[in-house]
Amino acid sequence: MTRLALLHTNDLHGQFDQMPRLMTLINRERALATAEGRALLLLDAGDSSERKIWESDVTQGRANFAMLDAMGCQATALGNNEGRWGLEALTKLVASAHFPVLAANLLPPDSDEPPAGLRTHTWFEIGDLKIAVVGLTSEDKPKLYERLHCRPRPAIEALRDLIPRLRHEGAHLILLLSHLGISSDRKLAAAVPGIHVILGGHSHTFLEQPQRVRKTLIAQLGPNGDFLGRLDLTLDSATRQITSTSYAAIPCGPDVPPDPTLSGLLELVRFEAEVLRKKTEATRQTTNVKRQT
Repeated sequence: MTRLALLHTNDLHGQFDQMPRLMTLINRERALATAEGRALLLLDAGDSSERKIWESDVTQGRANFAMLDAMGCQATALGNNEGRWGLEALTKLVASAHFPVLAANLLPPDSDEPPAGLRTHTWFEIGDLKIAVVGLTSEDKPKLYERLHCRPRPAIEALRDLIPRLRHEGAHLILLLSHLGISSDRKLAAAVPGIHVILGGHSHTFLEQPQRVRKTLIAQLGPNGDFLGRLDLTLDSATRQITSTSYAAIPCGPDVPPDPTLSGLLELVRFEAEVLRKKTEATRQTTNVKRQT
């Protein structure tokens, strides 16, 4: 048997003070998974950033990705909020991350590959189990595509092309990080065979337990990091079939103590963001003075 624990988040929306609490839960679940003999992946379904939060806005999402990095995030879908600052900023944001940022349905006008260092998918190997993780970004935000000078590719079309290729390349387990919303996730699961799990976001839907559509499990946690999701999968070592699953939406309330290490990093992130904000404001004031003279 192969045992796997999937920890997931979505739509954190710049709730920086929640991240050290999530880190406490992540550390606890890592220890439990190790004791149970389970490998573990930590995945995010997008919109960790939020333009209305100053730390996010002044760093154009890089402060959020720095925190995700420190939490141990291993892949994220591109959320519509990550694209709010335009193509150049997104390129810098993706380059700053130590994890892949995924969007299989976002394409430049003249290419079939995602822009800005984005990827369609990434791979993980646990023993001889090959796991493919695919990402999709929002389809209902036309301004996102305008800002990024890109064209959307219909999600169903993108997956019908990609999933068979991943199978051919040896994927035993296919996970989808979707920033499409629950209605679209259900449609995808019904229309595209071969997706084992969809970890979703964007619609801010809280599912206490995953929904099953055909053979696909769909999970989503609602916004702002109020929960950490854990999906346990057990696979038969010979057939690679999932033989059992269990799920918990773990509350992350004020009773959860913040992780001190991540709290310390948050102080540094905020200090650096404040330095950048003052520098940006000074540059803006200088520019305004020059225009007036």
